Amino acid sequence: MQAGDYAVLPTCIRDENCLINFLKKNGFKYEKYFENDSLGRDYLIVINVIHRIYFRIDKYYLPSAQKLSEKEFLDKINYGQYAIHKELYSDNDELIYEGYTVLEKPYGLGTAYYSNGNKYREGVFGRKGLLEGKEFYSNGQLKFEGTMFANSGYGPNFPNIGNLYNEEGKLIFSGKFEWKKGGVGYPMMKYPRYRFEEKDRPEIQYL
Repeated sequence: MQAGDYAVLPTCIRDENCLINFLKKNGFKYEKYFENDSLGRDYLIVINVIHRIYFRIDKYYLPSAQKLSEKEFLDKINYGQYAIHKELYSDNDELIYEGYTVLEKPYGLGTAYYSNGNKYREGVFGRKGLLEGKEFYSNGQLKFEGTMFANSGYGPNFPNIGNLYNEEGKLIFSGKFEWKKGGVGYPMMKYPRYRFEEKDRPEIQYL
């Protein structure tokens, strides 16, 4: 298992089909390349929410993985009865977010955009922003991919485990990020250096 992976143990054909339809609707790609041979219906559906892919493997291939039902997976990525899929716009009528929302705020799978139309962040959003997924520079280059620490205190969410790239696309760090709290509780990265918020980021309010 890697960052962003979830192992779903199908409960019935109906719920499995509903899950697959949800994945397809949200741009997940089926990667048969990663599958192994399995017998009968003893398999897991492995879903990666960072790279938006899914595939099936023999359930005995991941004996120690936490196995979720279809509903538990959807609950994990903040998709529930109160989530509405919609577009959000800035005061200048520029698209800044499309995906699942709660109370007109990003919550669940979605994509945020810079004013130039390039992606800003995509993945699973929570109360303070991105939880799992990717962040980009305004020039379109990938900045970060991985999981974020869900900050319950002052300040934004911040990188936990993943890859960090410079504005030219060069990988400059891979692994677990080291951080500490500043004097007022605001998170500060010890290693590597990381700019929490891009200056030209869209103004998005979270729950």
